Amino acid sequence: MGGFKITGYTKTSNELDFEDDGKISNSYHTIRTEFRKKGIKQLKYLFTVLIILIIYFTIIYPIFLIPDKNAGITTLQPSDFGLTISWTLFSIGAYLLFYFIKIVLMRATPSLKEYIKSEIDNIGFKTQEKRKSWISFLLLNSIAVLLLFLMELKVIYFHNLFFNTLFRGILIIYLVISFIIPIIWRFSYDGLTVPIKGNYQVFLYPYYSIRKSKVKDYQLIGIYLTSNRIAFKFDKNKKSIYAKIAGARWLPRKRKSIISKYGLSPFLRFNEFSTPLNFQKQFLNIVLALQEWDTKKSL
Repeated sequence: MGGFKITGYTKTSNELDFEDDGKISNSYHTIRTEFRKKGIKQLKYLFTVLIILIIYFTIIYPIFLIPDKNAGITTLQPSDFGLTISWTLFSIGAYLLFYFIKIVLMRATPSLKEYIKSEIDNIGFKTQEKRKSWISFLLLNSIAVLLLFLMELKVIYFHNLFFNTLFRGILIIYLVISFIIPIIWRFSYDGLTVPIKGNYQVFLYPYYSIRKSKVKDYQLIGIYLTSNRIAFKFDKNKKSIYAKIAGARWLPRKRKSIISKYGLSPFLRFNEFSTPLNFQKQFLNIVLALQEWDTKKSL
């Protein structure tokens, strides 16, 4: 790996201040205010889509039902583009719902993000925000809507019953995939990431209490750090090396929190927990653990 570039500690110039006891409460208040604003904004989008869905399926959709003249019995079918409109509204509403859940679980507000970025930058590393799930949602869902639209226009149509059934089956599978992948992507990848030399990464997950508490404000804010996958748990030799490194550096084996995602994972990862005040120190601790791992894993 050739070692990591690590420089000395430098105090951030961000508006959040966790070193001055008199400013900790203000910093925590800023974070909570931003979280509420972000959540309320997202709820507005979600409720707007839900209201449109309710109006569409209870009023508009039944009005435009038309009888199926080709069927031997009296049945009803949605009019043209009913499937396209229904899927568009449903997928957007569902994605916004999961987006809101992510906001509640992964509490990264603008000022807290800037604080973390500044702290990371001051010790010689760079944060990244990549793998935006909304891009994958927009791309996959646009293709799904286009396919439904062309199908309802009869542009895509097979007279052969087998091929028509096959196409519909494939389309249903694609709709499920286009719906699930962005959601998995959002919970698995969206967030702050710090690339480390040697194809290692450290993922950062801010966490703080959104309820009033008698505990002091600085004890309500934390940042979970976790590395990318480093080995299988079933590899006894590597698991032994992992245990020694984690034990020597007092790294927790698991993240005991509501946002923990890796408890049932077959992979080993280094985990760490930090308060904003000691963030640089704890971040370097997990980085040095990765450096030690990279040196010892092939011995």
